Amino acid sequence: MPPGWSGSVALVLASSTGGVGQHVRSVARGLVAAGATVLVCGPAATQEQFDFTAVGARFQPVEIPASPTPADARAVLALRRALAAARVDVVHAHG
Repeated sequence: MPPGWSGSVALVLASSTGGVGQHVRSVARGLVAAGATVLVCGPAATQEQFDFTAVGARFQPVEIPASPTPADARAVLALRRALAAARVDVVHAHG
């Protein structure tokens, strides 16, 4: 991030029980520390396991499967709505 930038970032992840969730938590922590507003979007279970809100991020549950298919249109719609409501500057997808 450029010095003094205070925009908002959405970090998006699918189901995770390990590395990706830990990485997203670490990125969220760094972004918050640098002054960004951070929204993490992912399955509710990822918040329960990695506690993104403990590092200062907001969390929006979106049930994104690890291997999405065209049948997962509801997850895409929910994610689109969450991102539009949050009016984020940057979307960073993981996984």
